[in-house]
Amino acid sequence: MSTELIESLLAEEERYAEESERARSAMLLAAERRHEAIFGLHAEGLSIRDIAKKLGCSPSVVQDSIEKAKRRRPAMGRREQRVSWEIHRAIADQIRQDPRPVLEVALKNLDRMKEQRRDEYARGWVEEWESLVRGDVSALIERMLGTDERAIDLRQMTPFAGAVSQADRLVAIHKAVALAA
Repeated sequence: MSTELIESLLAEEERYAEESERARSAMLLAAERRHEAIFGLHAEGLSIRDIAKKLGCSPSVVQDSIEKAKRRRPAMGRREQRVSWEIHRAIADQIRQDPRPVLEVALKNLDRMKEQRRDEYARGWVEEWESLVRGDVSALIERMLGTDERAIDLRQMTPFAGAVSQADRLVAIHKAVALAA
C-alpha cells in the first residue's frame, strides 16, 4: 500500500472516531436529561405508574431513571443546602446549553452586589463569583456544584437570581424535597 493511502485512511478513521465520540457524548447527555425530566415528573407528584403510562414504558424504567438521577446528587443533610444545590444544578444545565444569557444576568447582579456594603466574607464571595463568572465555564459549573463548605457558602450569596424560570425553580425545590423523602 502507498503511504498516501495509509495517511488518508488514518485521517478518515480519526474523523470517524471524533464523530463517534461526539455522538456518544450527546447520547449520554440526552440520557441524563431524560433521567432528570423523569425525576422532575416524580418530584412534581406523579406516581411511577402514571409516568410510565404517559411515557409508554415500564414502571421499572421510570424507577431506574429516578434512581440514576438521585445517585448523581451529593448527600446534603440540610434542606436549604439541597434546594440551593438543585437550583444551581438547573442553572448549570442552562449554562451548558447557552452560557451567554445566564452569565449576563450574573454579571448584572454582581455589579449590583458590589455596590452594596458588605462585610469582608461577603466581599470575598462576590469577588470569587465574579472571577468564576468571567472565567472558564467548566470551572464555574464545577464550583457551583461543589460540595465543600466554601461552595455551599458561595451558593448562599448567588449572583444567579433571575437566571431560571419560576417553574424550573419550583421543580428544583421539589427535587430537593423528594431527595429527603
